[in-house]
Amino acid sequence: MITINASIKRPDPELVRQLGEITPSDYGHKLNFQFITASKMKPLFPIETPFAGPAVTVRIPPNDVLSTCKAMDYVQPGDIVVIDASEEDRYACWGEVTTRIAMEKGAAAAIINGAVTDTIAIRDLGFKVYSHSVSPLTTKFYGIGGDINVPVSISGCVIQPGDVIVGSNDGLLVVPKDEIATYLEIGKEAKELDEQNLQDLKVLGADVFLRRLDPLWDSMLEKDE
Repeated sequence: MITINASIKRPDPELVRQLGEITPSDYGHKLNFQFITASKMKPLFPIETPFAGPAVTVRIPPNDVLSTCKAMDYVQPGDIVVIDASEEDRYACWGEVTTRIAMEKGAAAAIINGAVTDTIAIRDLGFKVYSHSVSPLTTKFYGIGGDINVPVSISGCVIQPGDVIVGSNDGLLVVPKDEIATYLEIGKEAKELDEQNLQDLKVLGADVFLRRLDPLWDSMLEKDE
């Protein structure tokens, strides 16, 4: 059975833009879940600036790329293509051709829970791609099956079509599309706190800055007695 949801609910582009100004690492000071670390999904080349976009999701068999190509019909500018290939590490389902198609469609990035190929070409094109692995062996057009714009799971994190992916060189954050306002509030607070800490460290110096943690340390020692 093949499932295709041609229309998905995309969030307000302005809210997506604001999410893209806050890195997953900033959120990491406040949240414990919804992260995909760079150890699981590695960027093909250094990501210099954070980005964000709504997810167009694809679930494919390990060695069949047909559904990936069909999904490109539903990509809109600013979208992020998310492919769940079940951590396949032999058959690459993404390469230079799919990258060029995604770029022409206006996609912002691709997240591949599987293998990619043509890495030098993708790097030279400057298109942001994260992948589970790299392989010279590619998928084929078998037409076995696949689903488009359905919930997928990457590294234990469920991604719904239209959820916002926030990315940086350190990894990815998945923001549920119905909780954007909450995440923005958390992210802005975390970013301001991090910027303040860096400023305080610059002004106070390491020794004085560390003394601010002494009350917490003393409290821990008291609890340990």
